[in-house]
Amino acid sequence: MALRDPTDRNLLRLEARRFASRCDTQVALIQRADTLREVSRLANMSLPYSLTEDRMAHDARRLALNAAEDRARELISEQIAIFLKAEPVAHDKLKRGMVDTWANLTGPLGHLRPWAISRLATVEQSLQQGLVTRG
Repeated sequence: MALRDPTDRNLLRLEARRFASRCDTQVALIQRADTLREVSRLANMSLPYSLTEDRMAHDARRLALNAAEDRARELISEQIAIFLKAEPVAHDKLKRGMVDTWANLTGPLGHLRPWAISRLATVEQSLQQGLVTRG
């Protein structure tokens, strides 16, 4: 598109506002999501090619991705808190379930999988040390 044409500029601005509105809707949906699969699905938003140079569209997408990352971290922290409160007999089952759930962290949230696994390893290590000092 020729950016000198006022009509084309207005169409790009309109499309950018529409995309920003869609991102705001995604943020609201992400904040209400209760599973990592849903958060990952909602975070997977592609930027239209016509908006690749538009700063407002990039900012809106970045805010949606940040909201998705924050929500995913909250859900992972909740899972680990449940793991901590569980009986030692149920730890293996819960761990398998969490690792299976974390497999849904793909695309823009893929970097959270190693973070979650390291958090779980830290918690398991602290539980092991706690069991050794109790016994």
